[in-house]
Amino acid sequence: MKRVAAYCRVSTEADDQLNSLENQKRYFEKYIENNIEWEFCGLYIDEGLSGTSVDKREGFKRMVADAENKKFDLLLTKEISRFARNTLDSIFYTRKLKGLGVGVVFMNDNINTLDSDAELRLTIMSSIAQEESRKTSERVKWGQKRLMERGVAFGAKALGYNLKHGKLTINEDEAKIIRLIFDLYLSGMGAHNISKELDNRGIPTPNGGTRWNAVRVLRILKNEKYIGVLKQKKKITVDYLSHKRKTNEGEENFIIVENSHAPIIEKEIFDRVQNEIVRRKNVTVEKSRYSNRHVWSGKVKCAYCNSSFKRKINNSTSNSPQIIWQCSEAEKYGKEKINAQGKKVGCNCKIVPEWVLRENFLAVLNVVIENKDFVVRELKERVRRAIAECPNKGDELKEVLMGLDKLSDRKSRLIEMHLDRLISLTEYKKAYAQYEKQQQTLQKRLSVLDGENKLAADLEQKLDSVDQAIENLARLIEFGDSICSEVLHKVVVEGRDKMSFYLTTGENKNPAFFKIPLLIRQDL
Repeated sequence: MKRVAAYCRVSTEADDQLNSLENQKRYFEKYIENNIEWEFCGLYIDEGLSGTSVDKREGFKRMVADAENKKFDLLLTKEISRFARNTLDSIFYTRKLKGLGVGVVFMNDNINTLDSDAELRLTIMSSIAQEESRKTSERVKWGQKRLMERGVAFGAKALGYNLKHGKLTINEDEAKIIRLIFDLYLSGMGAHNISKELDNRGIPTPNGGTRWNAVRVLRILKNEKYIGVLKQKKKITVDYLSHKRKTNEGEENFIIVENSHAPIIEKEIFDRVQNEIVRRKNVTVEKSRYSNRHVWSGKVKCAYCNSSFKRKINNSTSNSPQIIWQCSEAEKYGKEKINAQGKKVGCNCKIVPEWVLRENFLAVLNVVIENKDFVVRELKERVRRAIAECPNKGDELKEVLMGLDKLSDRKSRLIEMHLDRLISLTEYKKAYAQYEKQQQTLQKRLSVLDGENKLAADLEQKLDSVDQAIENLARLIEFGDSICSEVLHKVVVEGRDKMSFYLTTGENKNPAFFKIPLLIRQDL
């Protein structure tokens, strides 16, 4: 008695297809049981899966594994398109099964792979099925494209919206999360810190998870859906057989529909965020412990303990988060006190809102503008004093250079004496080592002198550029990150109402100028 199994597949989960699947099950069970020479060995079923590839068809793969284990001798299936719409798969697996002694009967196509001409007919019919699959794929893509052009949304819903029948409507609870993310980013927070803030608040991710990350935050910040624009075909199917999808990098035109749905974010805010993303991406990050992630980072100092201030988000005062700066010693230990080891820790310096720093920085710039002539005179006087304090090292520099020349000559003569056998190898090595040591000492001194002379030269150059530098400061009319980065050396904070600003001339790449900063005290 021949052991017979059957394979059934439907490509969608639509009701009519599932009904068809039930019909196939009943049909095969009855058909096999009615043949007295056959023994029914079960059904292998795949529901809601395409036939163009077997990779995701668990029922199909289980059927092949059972054939390898000799669990049946014959396989029945309705037609070639139910078995596979990929010609290569059809040929490969029917050959594989035949090699295992298992024949495949395609009932509607009247093909039995155990027949001598079966493979020829199977190849022809499989090619037809594959071509039909290609045409179906093209028709589906064409239909989807027309719907996309009419503003019908495809794919998964975006956080902040409900998606029903291709239409996006605002989910107000989720929309609050979107607005919060945009607000935090414009307040100066980076994507990584925003993700930590969302985690701390217990806000679930778009897929219901508990852990946010910077990539997910940036996707939200860049998503044009939040201003009512529907941009589709961001991902495309590159192979209808494997259904492999990839990011659209220009292979196909995007379909963009303006005013497709209600916006959550105003366009002006969205545009500001996009510009800020580009700006931050182009910022050169210093390879130091305190990287320049924020314009005030490393520049706000405590007048009492000389600690740097840390940037924090304060959510307790209002519905919208406020950025504050706090002495790191106070943030770590609280108010000043003596710990168990008898050591003084903590600090009494108050926190400072970032807007206070900004307003006072602008006030300082206004002082420069209003008292431009005085500032120029004061700054030039400081530069002149610094130049006067630089000793003239010209004579010493000449002596060092002459000494290096002499040592070089002596080393050359020493080599000649050794080659002429006037001195032994031992004498040569000893003298050469002494010359090397003297040469290294002079080279070190030369480096110091070069630095001091360069400092004096730089200060002379600064003296010539003071007028232009102050003119540049005078043209500043509003706060900007680049302005703060260029002209602010540091802020020493004694309290919200008393802080000292140290300015440079906008050329802070030269550390020499930091040694002669212009101090302007701003007492509120």
